[in-house]
Amino acid sequence: MRKQNIILTLVLIVCLAIVMIIWLSVRDKIQPVTFPPVVNADLVVGPLHKKRSLTPLELESVKKWIRENQKGWGLLHKNPPSTGDVEIRFNRNIDLSSYSNKSEVERPYPFTFVLWLGISQADWNNRVFFEIINNNENRVFIKDCNESSFDPLRKLVDQYNYERTDFP
Repeated sequence: MRKQNIILTLVLIVCLAIVMIIWLSVRDKIQPVTFPPVVNADLVVGPLHKKRSLTPLELESVKKWIRENQKGWGLLHKNPPSTGDVEIRFNRNIDLSSYSNKSEVERPYPFTFVLWLGISQADWNNRVFFEIINNNENRVFIKDCNESSFDPLRKLVDQYNYERTDFP
C-alpha cells in the first residue's frame, strides 16, 4: 500500500508540474479583449464593397452589442477562408489630437469587425472577427455567436439590398 501511495503522489506531482509549465509559458499571451470607444463607423458590404456610414441609431445598436459581448473572444489561430461578407470599420478619419488629454483606454483607435453572413463558407457563419489596427499591435480575435446574439449585426446589413455571394 505504501508503494502505491508514493507512485500516486509522484504521478500527481508530475501532472501538476506539467500544468504549471504550460501555464507559465502562455499566461503572458492571455489578455482580456478591450474595445476602444466608438466614435464613428462605416459598413462595407458584399463583393462590390458598397460603403455607407452607420446612422446614429445603428451606431448605438453596435455600441450596445459591443457592451454585451465583451467575453468569449479568442485569438485567431488559422486563416479564414475569405475576407468575409461585411466589414464594420470603426473610428476612421478622426482627429486624435482632440483626445490627447484622455487616458489610454479612453482614446479611440481604428478597428474592424469582419462578419460572415452569406451562404458561402457556411462553417464560418455567425462569426465576428475583431481586427485591431493600432500602432502598438495588430491582432485578430474571433467570437462564435449564436443566432440571437448575432442578429443585431445581421440586421445592420439585411435591411439594405446588396449582392450576396453564390455557391461556387
